[in-house]
Amino acid sequence: MKNFKSRSVAAVISAALAISFSGNALADSTDDIVNALIAKGVLTEEEGFLLLKGRAAEKEIQKKAGSTVTAGKKGLVVKSNDGQYSAKVGGRIHIEAMSHSGDEGLTKQATDGTDVRRSRIYLKGHAKEIKYILEADLAGNKVSMKDVFVVYTGIDNWDLTVGNQKHAMTMEVQESSNDIMFTERGMTYALSAPYFDRALGVNVKVKGETWNVQGGIYGDHYGSEGSGSVDEGHGYAIRGTVTPIWNKKEGQMVHIGASYGVRSVSDDTNKISGGGKGDFAYETTNGSNLNLLDTPDIAGFDKVKLAAIEFAAMNGPLSFQAEYQRANVEGANDYDFDAWYATVGYTLTGESRSYKPTDGEFKRLKPKNDFSFKNGGWGAWEVAARLDSLDLNDGNGVTAITGGEGDRYTLALNWYLNYNCRIMADYSKIYDINNGPVKTKTGGEADDVDTLTVRAQWAF
Repeated sequence: MKNFKSRSVAAVISAALAISFSGNALADSTDDIVNALIAKGVLTEEEGFLLLKGRAAEKEIQKKAGSTVTAGKKGLVVKSNDGQYSAKVGGRIHIEAMSHSGDEGLTKQATDGTDVRRSRIYLKGHAKEIKYILEADLAGNKVSMKDVFVVYTGIDNWDLTVGNQKHAMTMEVQESSNDIMFTERGMTYALSAPYFDRALGVNVKVKGETWNVQGGIYGDHYGSEGSGSVDEGHGYAIRGTVTPIWNKKEGQMVHIGASYGVRSVSDDTNKISGGGKGDFAYETTNGSNLNLLDTPDIAGFDKVKLAAIEFAAMNGPLSFQAEYQRANVEGANDYDFDAWYATVGYTLTGESRSYKPTDGEFKRLKPKNDFSFKNGGWGAWEVAARLDSLDLNDGNGVTAITGGEGDRYTLALNWYLNYNCRIMADYSKIYDINNGPVKTKTGGEADDVDTLTVRAQWAF
């Protein structure tokens, strides 16, 4: 009886020790104490087994109830150990310098200088079957909301997105500025961006391993003048892509896609989402204030329809991407404008670009070796060239629109120091302008304007 009481007291003491050392850091020590008591005969194997079993269950509960915090190339991430919740803080900073030549003899010159193009911070994550993101841009000494939406993912291969989001339109609209090979998007962006960028809406997406189809209905963008005392502009869009050839390991793919969207003006403001009032323009670079192609405001502007087709291919370090877009504008008279671009890129250090077939878009290139003087790495180096064209002329006689027609070529050199940091240098020239709004001082076309842009980019 005395021996039994001694063992019982020891068992109680051992249990108390197990509870008092319940922190994860001391879990192994607690198990060692119980095993030592069994070895010395203070506890029977059965009593020790029960204690260890209880301790194992307790550790499992603690493991599921806890969370992990990591800070790395993808930002500051907090995840619950059961995988049900997460939160991530990230952002991007794009600092640019731009310079022009060939504009000295024009009736209007470009603005040269430096700029913080983007300065964004975001919070995103998931809570069980709901994903979320809240993103703000602080560039220009003001706050502009970008992605602000939630996504329901509770049905396999289906996503339901509600909030401020990009329209389901075109490859270049969908791709992030962190990931594209140039500091400026193609001339097609002059047709899509003013009316089919972000807006508050509902979007439904269905996807497979190598395809996706999505479509949505949209009001105005977050914070637009249509939100409140006046009616909003509205519209819808649909996009589908398929990747008939896809080999991620070898960096091989072929991508085909198409999209179609319609935006209608607000009955109160006669404007579309983003303040668009029925004009289209090509600016040499962000902040230059030099629109070498630019339509006047279109009388009676009521609606714009945009159709686009896209093609892309990749074989190891070599990639190709192209789009064609046609916009139909309905107003007092109807007008058609079109644009296209074709891009080829090559990674000198051998990496393939990242691509996500369920989204139908390129993602950020990931260097095989980070830049480091100490370790001898030089990051990834990429060259790219693009030809594009924009035609903003249409109609005849007094109702004709002459926004100008022109072609451009762009050469790019990109240095990826690591996953987060990139230095970009772009040189572009616009030429063969016809009926452009900006003239030389002698009345000629504003051909052969050169633009050099350099960007330092940090994204996490």
